[in-house]
Amino acid sequence: MTIKLNHQRILIAKTTHLGDVVITLPLAARLKQQSPDCTVMFLTQARTAAVVGRCLAVDSVHTEPEDFDDLVALLASLQVDVFIQVNTSKRLAKAAKAAGIAVRIGSLFRLYNWWLCTHCVAISREYSQLNKRLLDMQYLRPFGLGEASLEQISTSYQFASQDPASLIQRLGLAMHKRRIILHPSLITSKSHQWPLAAYQTLMASFDSDKYQWIITGTAADRAYLAPLLANNNANVDCVDTVGQLTLDELVTLMMASDGLIAGSTGPLHLAAALGIPVAGFYQSNPAVYRRWAPVGRSVTLLHSDIACLGDKHGKACPCVQTISPERVQQAIISWFAER
Repeated sequence: MTIKLNHQRILIAKTTHLGDVVITLPLAARLKQQSPDCTVMFLTQARTAAVVGRCLAVDSVHTEPEDFDDLVALLASLQVDVFIQVNTSKRLAKAAKAAGIAVRIGSLFRLYNWWLCTHCVAISREYSQLNKRLLDMQYLRPFGLGEASLEQISTSYQFASQDPASLIQRLGLAMHKRRIILHPSLITSKSHQWPLAAYQTLMASFDSDKYQWIITGTAADRAYLAPLLANNNANVDCVDTVGQLTLDELVTLMMASDGLIAGSTGPLHLAAALGIPVAGFYQSNPAVYRRWAPVGRSVTLLHSDIACLGDKHGKACPCVQTISPERVQQAIISWFAER
């Protein structure tokens, strides 16, 4: 039986990493498009709440308490009609049932959901070639809304903007140059890092009178990024913002920038969702880059045809190492030619 949406209070739970949260946000937009009078709430971690708070399709954002009883109390206080457990979590499933939420949606492929959820959805399995956003969208099948295209999803992202003037002034950013964000921070698949030396070559290949490079990352990334932050080339206009930005400020910076280059990270997905051009480095395994590709108005996937060696050999994989700075340069140039 199809769940009715009218005037329902719906809570989407995604309490993992930034990229995962960005991937899930189109569910909120899909619900709002179908029924503007429903209330869409979002449960996430404190470290990702700022991004959800900027999403125009989300009515309220709530952070997951560490204590289980506090989590149950929060869910009960929100008077939730429908709970959508997008990331598989027995803790979340138990809390939703304990809070007395009438409709609880979860994955069929978690045994505990068989008695903790009222609706279990058979999400496509691990080796599917589908983009993760299309997989997450299947959690809306009990509403009759599980089908969508990547084009529809790419246009569903809408975020509140903020005046970037004070941030631009604080960081000393140029007003007359094209601002490109580089986010070279370590990714989960450490064998598939694009070399820092390649980032340096890329920056040096552009006219410093026309391009400014903004390096982002957390304070924990600073040691790894030190060779790049040193910027020994006087002809490169490079701004170090590592460890200096809140997530909310990073969103504002992205919306005021002309593009972003990164590996498969949360900021890559976020920038694409915000609508700025992005280029992302991916291993050559099609199952990986199709599943985890960012979605937005202008996305370039950078991968080679060299066979991927995976992560088990413990060395830098040639499938990413051999992506040339010249190829990335051409991708950036194409952004502005398209405009």
